[in-house]
Amino acid sequence: MKYFTLVTFSVLLLSSCKEVTLDSLAFPSQSLDYYEFENYEGELIVPDSMLADASNYTLIEMNSLDQETGESFKIYGLYIGDTAQIATDTIVLYAHGQSLHMDNYFSRASLLANVGGKYNYGIFMYDFRGYGMSEGSSTERGLYEDSDAAIDWLKSHGANPDKTIFYGYSLGAIPLIDKAAYREDFKPSKLIIEAPIASVQYLVDNSTGINVYSDFVTTLEFESVEKIRSVDAELLWLHGKSDTYISIDNGELIYSNHTGNYKQAIRVDGAEHSEVPSTMGYEIYLNELLDFIRF
Repeated sequence: MKYFTLVTFSVLLLSSCKEVTLDSLAFPSQSLDYYEFENYEGELIVPDSMLADASNYTLIEMNSLDQETGESFKIYGLYIGDTAQIATDTIVLYAHGQSLHMDNYFSRASLLANVGGKYNYGIFMYDFRGYGMSEGSSTERGLYEDSDAAIDWLKSHGANPDKTIFYGYSLGAIPLIDKAAYREDFKPSKLIIEAPIASVQYLVDNSTGINVYSDFVTTLEFESVEKIRSVDAELLWLHGKSDTYISIDNGELIYSNHTGNYKQAIRVDGAEHSEVPSTMGYEIYLNELLDFIRF
């Protein structure tokens, strides 16, 4: 997240030591009137044969509750697979990255739907508030509440936590680490995180080179590096060694703090932030995920 840290430092200097809030920079969302899904060229280009088609996915509406104000926001998700089989299927709950909306990550979710064969597992991706067709505006607390809404939807359709895997990519790792750590009624069997951020304070420390508390420039915390200590689920961490957006040392810190029974790291030579699956090669990437899921 070099861009974010450099902007943080620049605004800090330009603000003449006045407190500023950079929260909006963390959520570069884009609103949509409708989703294009397979007709949208996202950040990851996969073969057409790997893309999900409309006969095998369902657009989902959910309500996400702001616990502080009581306001409810309609948010949207995409289920790839047979919703009638959720109670018996293995499910991957996928929280996407920082930019745009689900269209941008449809190819990633489709790729996951090829683990172990096409549509072998159910994949449930969702948009945070302010992303795509979802109402409201994103906040850190909102990320956690939106993730609760997605988990609640799975629960209401009979999903078994023992057969549910959380997969958080970049920004999406933040709420799913939190849910895996603290949500007691739905503990995932496994947790996959790709290119995660350690914490906002860590970013500030490494971008300014001086002693600055993160709350001087933002209300965000994103304390994944501490929350992972409370995660018992088996962990798979993937990170590109050449990631200049969220440097690999962020993931190293999170990985080292996980004290569960099993963890596995995949450090990918030459991969930038969004390039882990493509640099690994899709078949290798899918086989690594399958091995972890079946471990």
